[in-house]
Amino acid sequence: MILALIMGAPLVPSKFKVAKRMVELLQLKSGQTLFDLGSGDGRVLIAASKKGQKSVGIEINPYMWMLSSIFIFKTGQQSRVKVYLGNYWNRDLSQAEGIIVYGLPQIMNRLSEKLRKELKPGTKIVSNSFQIPALKLQKQEVVDGTRIYLYRV
Repeated sequence: MILALIMGAPLVPSKFKVAKRMVELLQLKSGQTLFDLGSGDGRVLIAASKKGQKSVGIEINPYMWMLSSIFIFKTGQQSRVKVYLGNYWNRDLSQAEGIIVYGLPQIMNRLSEKLRKELKPGTKIVSNSFQIPALKLQKQEVVDGTRIYLYRV
């Protein structure tokens, strides 16, 4: 948990309604790939995979990685969902066609640089609760008391 705080954010799962809406905002087609940075218990990944999207989670917490793997298996989505144990700062994100992140404000400048450097033009990003500087804001909404932001590289 301390490592997660240092590297990005503590474990605060997105509400189910919020997770579903974040996936919808990306408007990815079936077969396109979504990355969830700090994928927690896998709820975003499962929501996306049920819409036919390939989902890739990156989770630094080994307990959450294991729990999400169990949830993914229990929902039968393991053919469309992969969760990697590790730090998304060290991962290549260039294959993503959509990104979901729930990170704290202190990482957003650095994350913005990484996303602009690695993602293809037109890639969409949804952020839960916190804005990402230097990316073009497309839309913002409040869902179940939570503000979510849609960006495009």
